[in-house]
Amino acid sequence: MRLKRRTFLAASSATGLLQPPYPAVAQPGPTIGGQLYQLVTGYSQWPHHRTGTPEGKATVDWVEAQLRERSAATSRWSYGYERYDWQASVTVDGQPVEALPLYYEGVGELATDAPFVRPVTLANNFDTADLEQALAEAKGSDLRLCVLLTFGKFGALPPRPGLVGINVDPDKPTSGLPTLLVSGVHLDAMAGGTVGATISAKRVPDRAENLIARFGSGIGAPLVITTPLTGWFTCAGERGTGIAVALELAREMAAAMPVVVIATTGHELENYGIRQQLTAGLDFAPLAVVHIGASLAAGWFPPGSAALQLSPGRLASANRPLDADTPLTAAMKAGGFQLVPHFFGEAKAWAKHLPATTPLLSFAGSFPLFHTPQDTPEAATTPALLQAAYAAVRDAVKAVL
Repeated sequence: MRLKRRTFLAASSATGLLQPPYPAVAQPGPTIGGQLYQLVTGYSQWPHHRTGTPEGKATVDWVEAQLRERSAATSRWSYGYERYDWQASVTVDGQPVEALPLYYEGVGELATDAPFVRPVTLANNFDTADLEQALAEAKGSDLRLCVLLTFGKFGALPPRPGLVGINVDPDKPTSGLPTLLVSGVHLDAMAGGTVGATISAKRVPDRAENLIARFGSGIGAPLVITTPLTGWFTCAGERGTGIAVALELAREMAAAMPVVVIATTGHELENYGIRQQLTAGLDFAPLAVVHIGASLAAGWFPPGSAALQLSPGRLASANRPLDADTPLTAAMKAGGFQLVPHFFGEAKAWAKHLPATTPLLSFAGSFPLFHTPQDTPEAATTPALLQAAYAAVRDAVKAVL
């Protein structure tokens, strides 16, 4: 089929996050920053960290080993879910291109040389408004398989072609139309060439595991540090930076108080793992909860700059006032976080289950490589960025205890 350029331009009109009103300047700290960077590279040894896959399970094992090295006692909490098992291919004029399904969107076995093809733009690499419109258009056609070319749009930057993974809740209704995602770099080739696509997909009952680590004697209410472990690709900036900071924060805070780390799977399934565990209930009451979410120390290159700096799309929120000049807000701003009044990601689930008297801090956000295969350690962060983010999170936690 032929794809018109104006279709792409119309699909690229999404807006992004605002720039923060303060500079995001990383401070040097080679010792702790270097240690954190080594953890990021260790986490990034797998090409992806998807829940239920061998790579995803190896990731949990690796993080558990890191926690045990820091003298934590570990256990697992399992939950049931439906795994999306798939094999798929996309070709342009007979040449294969990398493809990732939109999980759970459709099942069965299909092959076609006339799929529905359309570009979609994802504001900040996660806003699905344009994608949902594309699915509605595809559902209204008589075509049986959908191929969407993805473009990420970060802030005010122009849309950038690249394969972008999309988080999906296994329990939500879908269009029923099998859908494959490919990079927008293939737009021109698909517009003038022959596109072929195949998919074999099914839903399989399975179980996944969250990781629980306890530091200290267990006397007194613990500080909870929670971070997700899974994601679509290498996830160095998205996941690895937060995991590295969570490990070091747990080690440092455990010298002063009991600490529990809850490291969760199912993040790319719309935080399925932590939602299931919180619904089942914890067997203790936290002293406070710090959610270390996406892109904690992820960087970007501002227009005209050759230096990687902390991304302005990183957000901090709390169930404590953020509209005054306090040690809490000072710590968050020192880390280059944009202060926002609402919780995102896993923190939304925590907010529903915690009493208002329990402090809840959350750090999460996006950056230009978010949810893409290009999110590797050398492209996403540096020891200096990790040091700056770590110091900010540590100081924010101390400010509410």
